[in-house]
Amino acid sequence: MIDGGLWHTDDPEVPSQRVFLQVRDVLYRRQSQYQDIAIVDTVLFGRALILNNILQTAERDEFCYHEMLVHPVMVAHPAPRRVLIIGGGDGGALRRVLEHPVERVTMVEIDRDVVEACREYLPTIHGNAFDDPRLDLRFGDGFAYVEARPEKFDVIIVDGPDPIGLTPGTVLFAPDFYRGLADMLEEDGLVVQQTESPMLLPAQTAATHLHLRSVLPIVRTYLTAVQSYDGWWSFTVASRTIDPAAVETEVLARRMRERGIERCRYYSPEVHRGAFDLPVFLRHFLEESVALGRPADSHPLMPEVNARIQRGS
Repeated sequence: MIDGGLWHTDDPEVPSQRVFLQVRDVLYRRQSQYQDIAIVDTVLFGRALILNNILQTAERDEFCYHEMLVHPVMVAHPAPRRVLIIGGGDGGALRRVLEHPVERVTMVEIDRDVVEACREYLPTIHGNAFDDPRLDLRFGDGFAYVEARPEKFDVIIVDGPDPIGLTPGTVLFAPDFYRGLADMLEEDGLVVQQTESPMLLPAQTAATHLHLRSVLPIVRTYLTAVQSYDGWWSFTVASRTIDPAAVETEVLARRMRERGIERCRYYSPEVHRGAFDLPVFLRHFLEESVALGRPADSHPLMPEVNARIQRGS
């Protein structure tokens, strides 16, 4: 919500916590066919994309998110050539994928208005990646695209919105979606998805981990820090054959050199390896969730989460 005093606060995904950002100006505001879209200029984080009153990305720290969404899977793969991005309308993930010598990137984004707004107002995030001839940009339903299984990919990146309320991305968190993702991976392919705040939304982090584990044998959750999201953020990657947590630092460094990836501000081979070393409570929570087949009660916030689910709030 953007109030009359030009402060933005996300609609509460966690009712007991809110984060406020001071706004200089509202640069763009439109109700598209699918969602409310706003681009605002914030005092601390620069320009920011807000969908349905939830912050999606901001100029100052987007690299903390996009580099860690993209590079761990792309560098873990020995030779990614064909990449699929589901969502990612701001272009930040696309920009990082195109830093690798890929042959083609298919991007499926449901909302044309999001891409058009970001192309105009957020060039520091997408870096003109939408003009790259390797991009095959399609406007449509990501779930329907995966359901059709038109081809296979070396890497699949799911950069969708939070599964809160009736957003257009809600179906991207359904079990059938994950079966489709697995079917569309090459034998040595990897799929990665943003999996929310592991502290504030642990049930969603665990649920996606379990969904991926039901269709692929190697599943790893890893962390980054995004201050505009108010702290930790998680991603979960899955594969049939490649364990991204086990790729040696020297191999990661060599692949980065060979691909000419030299301008990272967050990602490095050392950060890559460390991101998979989860805090004890989170590692135990995910291990117990796998054993139970559901989000475990051992997470520090789960009593509050369970109470909220029971209340229907």
